[in-house]
Amino acid sequence: MCVQSMDDRPLLATDPPLPADDFVPALWVPLTRALRARRRLIQMVETLPATQWLRESAAPDWSRRDVLAHLAASDRRYHDVLIAALNGSPLEEWAPDPAQPGPDLDRANAIGTERFVGRPVTELAAELQAGSEKSTTLFAALSEDHVLMRMGFAGNALSLLEAWASHDNGHADDIINGPKMMRTL
Repeated sequence: MCVQSMDDRPLLATDPPLPADDFVPALWVPLTRALRARRRLIQMVETLPATQWLRESAAPDWSRRDVLAHLAASDRRYHDVLIAALNGSPLEEWAPDPAQPGPDLDRANAIGTERFVGRPVTELAAELQAGSEKSTTLFAALSEDHVLMRMGFAGNALSLLEAWASHDNGHADDIINGPKMMRTL
């Protein structure tokens, strides 16, 4: 059996078959996880002393503030994919793929981060908050026609949300130089 889209194309193998609109509520669990990861970052800004943000992170060649700048810049990637999907033209290809490290990803990260590097940490936290608000609005606007369609570098909206949460959590760990410190935030 398979989930059927509005035009009866197979979307996802399941047994028993489910209508595609049953997947819309499924967005809220990973969205909650993504927002929790973002809240963790904002709590770091509120908790870590200003001098700590200039220290080296676990991400090679980046200070903790640089990692925060990268996260603020990377929201645009997710927003571009969602806006394209909402406009009926999802990005079929997205280069570079954030899951595949390499020179193309390094170049994209450098270009995206450039406009945020050197900004005060509190300003970066405000950008992260604005980014999560926009992301929430865009994800909430997805309909059953959008949820399972290809989302650029992600297979669908569910995997895009998981990628966003994983990206934020991974870099939060880079900021604190390991996954144990501040995990309770």
